[in-house]
Amino acid sequence: MRVVHVCAYFAPAFVYGGPPRSVFDLCRAQIDAGADVQVVTTTANGDGELSDALVAGGEYEGVRVRYCPRAWPRSIFNAPTLGAAVADALRDADVLHIHGLWNASVWAAAAAARQSQRPYLVSPRGMLAPAALAHDMWRKRLIYPVKDRQVIRHAAKFHATSRAESAEIDAIVGPGRTVYIPNGVDLPPVAAGDARLARERVGLPPDAPVILFLGRLHPIKRLDLVAAAFAIVRARFPDARLIIAGPDEDGHRAAIAPLFAPFGPAVTWAGRVDEADKRQWFEAASAVVMCSNSESFGMSVAEAMAAGRPVVATRTCPWPEIESHGTGFWVEQTPDAIAHGLMALLADPVGTEAMGRRGRALIANRYSWRHVADSLINEYESIGSRAARIA
Repeated sequence: MRVVHVCAYFAPAFVYGGPPRSVFDLCRAQIDAGADVQVVTTTANGDGELSDALVAGGEYEGVRVRYCPRAWPRSIFNAPTLGAAVADALRDADVLHIHGLWNASVWAAAAAARQSQRPYLVSPRGMLAPAALAHDMWRKRLIYPVKDRQVIRHAAKFHATSRAESAEIDAIVGPGRTVYIPNGVDLPPVAAGDARLARERVGLPPDAPVILFLGRLHPIKRLDLVAAAFAIVRARFPDARLIIAGPDEDGHRAAIAPLFAPFGPAVTWAGRVDEADKRQWFEAASAVVMCSNSESFGMSVAEAMAAGRPVVATRTCPWPEIESHGTGFWVEQTPDAIAHGLMALLADPVGTEAMGRRGRALIANRYSWRHVADSLINEYESIGSRAARIA
């Protein structure tokens, strides 16, 4: 199976949060499964561009990548050479896998696939969720009839990473066109040592309860709710600490920082973290919190459970398994509900250890990258054979 992946940004542009990491991990898993994989993307790296040396190298950690330079308007990930690069890659490929919507890279890739008469599958990655559709709504209403309607109409299949996202996609594109396959999650080794040692390594009091938020700093992540919930938690656990780890998107930190100012040094802004940093923060954490308005998957929840940490997530995040498997608390999207879930975890260290073990077992059993890679390759084969019959 020969597959071309297209996304507006790709590893090592981890400034964009989880998507570039999950697409990269998917590509590696598909290569391990025997697929021929190539990525076409842009040089986007936040406010800057990826290095010339990386672009010239044509690969990233074993994955073949064609990085196409961005041009104006850079904000919609316009790369004038991307369409031709996709068309070139598709000459020897069976299928195109597009990640995301609402950007020029997607439009160019889908157009190249149609011209090349190659089928394509779209992973919206949350871009068809109501919260995402409401963001920059005027621009989407202006562009959709011209660009994205074509992308959606001609897609052979859509890939959802959660049951909730699958229902959201079906409501827009119609039933029968969506397949649910969750993201994969790497299962790290069991942490050496205990949380006390991990906290000492990062300069936190060894016995303090530590709450971790991991994700990009963006309005959709609702850090205002984290601040309000933390105020309630501090009233009962005055030595509690909060770690906010993730890249600042469009200067959102400046907008929300005043909400956390009253907590002084009890809040640590860790900034963008790499995989080693991430593991360190998970080891130090007593609990992980997520309260986004919308998540297509919610990678931070899965990574927390893989690391053996209990989670408090709101019901706006697609993780009912937290409740059904007893790996934390799945709560309403209110400060009180979030705080009560966190306080229940902090008050019961023995119970939270058991929750962490159940979460790790859940990830090991249901979310392996090999299962995800094989499932998507099966979908590629299905839409490829269907396209051949039609031709």
